[in-house]
Amino acid sequence: MTITMWPARALVGAGVLALLLLAGCGGQGGVTATLNDTSIQVAPSSATAGDVTFHITNSSATEKHEFVVIQTDLSADQLPLDADGNIDEDKLTSPGEKGDMGPGEKADLSLKLAAGHYQLICNLPQHFKEGMHTSFTVTP
Repeated sequence: MTITMWPARALVGAGVLALLLLAGCGGQGGVTATLNDTSIQVAPSSATAGDVTFHITNSSATEKHEFVVIQTDLSADQLPLDADGNIDEDKLTSPGEKGDMGPGEKADLSLKLAAGHYQLICNLPQHFKEGMHTSFTVTP
């Protein structure tokens, strides 16, 4: 009796391919965003255009943070500032944000993102200046 393994192998291969595609697009696994006291770390650092979910954790033991998504071709050091030296969000395009997350708080932010370059920032007073920003790319 001969048992053919081709259908099982094809099914496993298709499943692995689907997982890789979803992980790369911010789909099923989404994008992990960790807000530290002086930085924002994301993994992966890019996603495919469409629905992207950020799984955000404020890992600070003492600081409140926010997570603002800004679509811009500008680098972080070129973003417009307000009179207090914080990012002037009124002069930029933001598809969404998760504001005022307390220490240890977790939240999800689901957005429909177009292809392009983004800056992910915390814009609470002085936090951006202290390094709480990172670049993020959305591919077609």
